[in-house]
Amino acid sequence: MSGNATRIALIVGALAALTGTGVADPVARGPSAGETIMPPPAMFQGGAANVTEHLGAKLPLDAVFVNHDGKHVTLREVVTGDLPVILTFNYADCPMLCSQQLNGLTAAMPGAANRARVPGTETEATFVLGEHYRMVTISLEPNESLAKLQKMRGKYLDRVDALMGDAQGTSEDARRWTYLTGDASSVKQVADIVGFGYAYISERGEWAHPAAAIFVSTGGAITRYVYGIELADGVLAESIYKAGLAEPATATGFMLRCYHWDPSASDHSRAGVTALRIGAGSAVAMFVVFGIFQLIQLRRRKAWEVT
Repeated sequence: MSGNATRIALIVGALAALTGTGVADPVARGPSAGETIMPPPAMFQGGAANVTEHLGAKLPLDAVFVNHDGKHVTLREVVTGDLPVILTFNYADCPMLCSQQLNGLTAAMPGAANRARVPGTETEATFVLGEHYRMVTISLEPNESLAKLQKMRGKYLDRVDALMGDAQGTSEDARRWTYLTGDASSVKQVADIVGFGYAYISERGEWAHPAAAIFVSTGGAITRYVYGIELADGVLAESIYKAGLAEPATATGFMLRCYHWDPSASDHSRAGVTALRIGAGSAVAMFVVFGIFQLIQLRRRKAWEVT
């Protein structure tokens, strides 16, 4: 094969690869669940999974839920009082992010329970779940069963025991980790106030949602947002301390979201990929025609040289 023909073949081969597996399909190769990502595309079904911070906003304290014991309670009863609260939104059947978030929170509790200087202050303090702060988890699944709530609650209270030990003030009366379930309107009412966006993906039977721990003062006002599944050293203690003072603090952590990338969620994205492939295919066809034309011309010149 001549040098010209070789170059043409290489060009054609490279372009042909573009129409196959050589080009990453931005739909088929989208981000996996729980990955650190930029805000989701607007056309994606789970595009609502985001947080709009409302520092200082007061929770809707009259919202009614059912707690893990099956009792009807208002948010006022479980949020306000003498201790600040960490509020989370999770649900029992979450495929990944909820367990990672709650594992991260509980993993940070032993560090906060050790007496040490609170970051950014000269104060030394100890923060033990149930003695110095409370946890409240609202299920994203409307009217989630008590059996699921109790199982999830028991799992993480057992984890707290294992991490901190009985000597750390984790008796049943002291732990005060309340799990709540309610109808869709009650859940959305609270989520809207705190700016927690979520969406139900019916094709998968799952909720698209971010991972955010929302710190709340004893009066029910939002003081801080902490994102992600791992808390940096001192963040939990600092956030509890400032929530106790009703002092707003800058958000920290990396936004994580739980959803499965849905290739069929957007006809526009599919159309874009299809258009890209059609364009690449047209370019291949043009180069093939051009290559054949060059080969014909080359052969004609050689024929003239021979004669």
